[in-house]
Amino acid sequence: MMSDTASEQTTPKTSDAPAAQPEASSSGTQPGGVRRVARQASRWLLSVVVVVALVAGGWALTRFATPEVDLSRQASTVVPASVESTRVCPVGFRTGGSMTSVDAGEAVGRGSIAAISDSDLTVQSLGQSEATPFGAAGRVATRDGVSASTVVRTSTDHQSALGVLSGARVDDGQSRGTLLADCTSPTFDSWIGGGSQQVGRSTSVRVVNPSSLASTVTLTVFTGEGQLLSSTGELNVEAGSERVLPISAVTTTDQQIFVRVQAVRAPVAAFLQQSTVRGLEAGGLDVQAPGAQPATQQSITGVRISGGAERADLAGEGGWEDTQPVLRLLSPDEGTVAHVTVSGADSRSFDVSLTQGVVVDTPLGDLPDGDYQISTTADASIVAAARVTSGGRDQADFTWLQSSDAVTAPLSFAVPSTPTSLALKLSGAPSSTVSVQVDGASRDVQLDDSGLGSLDLSAGQSVEVRPTQAVHLSVVTSGGDGIAAAALAGAESAGAVDVLAR
Repeated sequence: MMSDTASEQTTPKTSDAPAAQPEASSSGTQPGGVRRVARQASRWLLSVVVVVALVAGGWALTRFATPEVDLSRQASTVVPASVESTRVCPVGFRTGGSMTSVDAGEAVGRGSIAAISDSDLTVQSLGQSEATPFGAAGRVATRDGVSASTVVRTSTDHQSALGVLSGARVDDGQSRGTLLADCTSPTFDSWIGGGSQQVGRSTSVRVVNPSSLASTVTLTVFTGEGQLLSSTGELNVEAGSERVLPISAVTTTDQQIFVRVQAVRAPVAAFLQQSTVRGLEAGGLDVQAPGAQPATQQSITGVRISGGAERADLAGEGGWEDTQPVLRLLSPDEGTVAHVTVSGADSRSFDVSLTQGVVVDTPLGDLPDGDYQISTTADASIVAAARVTSGGRDQADFTWLQSSDAVTAPLSFAVPSTPTSLALKLSGAPSSTVSVQVDGASRDVQLDDSGLGSLDLSAGQSVEVRPTQAVHLSVVTSGGDGIAAAALAGAESAGAVDVLAR
């Protein structure tokens, strides 16, 4: 509503004569002045009330409506139950593949898988429309004659213990070798050491997406020349499918390789595979599941060096240089010096200087035949793997063995029918005893003065390791044709992802 003063200012005059002056009041204050003072006081009081209300409201919002955010919280590692209860087995070998188109390559060879869980199991080979029942809780489930990558799942929604191994013996022209893998949980970040792209060697990455959601993969390749590739946004892996990514698309000459596979939208199972051909003769095959994440300490258990005499005879011949055992190291984030300790049939220590992003191979050919553990420490995070070989000119084969996290809780697995001769390798505190159950019977393993122990296994057995302190585990071939090895990871490290709790 407009004030009287304003009305007086805007109302047209009806006479040119001056307005009559009002008489003064008895108090000496004019009536119009009283009204103006009252109106000004009212407006001032209303302004004060509004300001006070706004301040009070702002305090209330801050006090009651705005959540406090603790920016100092750190990310925590968790294991989603649905991921933890899934294992992907590579089983055989796959040739071909493409970086530019969806290509799963061609399966070579057939193998077997064996699983054990405290839940009923289902099994599904890639390409099958549905999963089928595989085995009952607490009983070993096996399948032979498998050629495709295979997914084993528990049949319950809760997190269940699940251990699965796969193996194969391939003898198909220039593809010949023994394979063994710890079937892995899908994950968003994997590191695998191994492979070579020198003449006659072929290395590729297999990526399996067992979920119902498509995944986009980033492949980063590290070599002896440094980081070569970080390919993003183009490597799509459809739900329920597999891709084979040949490293030859990146390099055709590098002999030292480490790969990192990262996924978004859906976790994937990644494997690194290598084939070797010398002239027209097969020189071995290998498929490796991921190893431990980068850390300042790495441990490789189950390094079995053999065939020293045969290697010595071949050492001077071209094309046979990679029959020598080696330790492969990478510091992805910064330069550092790695301190290496080798224990077992012989013992020694040495340092390896590492440049950021550059893969370094250190020969171990002067070690005598026997079993070893290799421990590596550094001030910066590193990753590690080792190569061992078997046979001479006629039955040459090789395997890479990844570093693995320590096992501190019970771990179970089942023994496949292929390869035919396997052994469990353990490392831990020297002269300690590790509790092991085989088919429900106690088969405790006494570790020697170097902290190593071994237990022979047979096809179809269920094995449970019950450590009272940290141990490292692997399964390796113990005889027969070829050589293969697989590091075993504890359930607490498989399929883990990092989240920031709200």
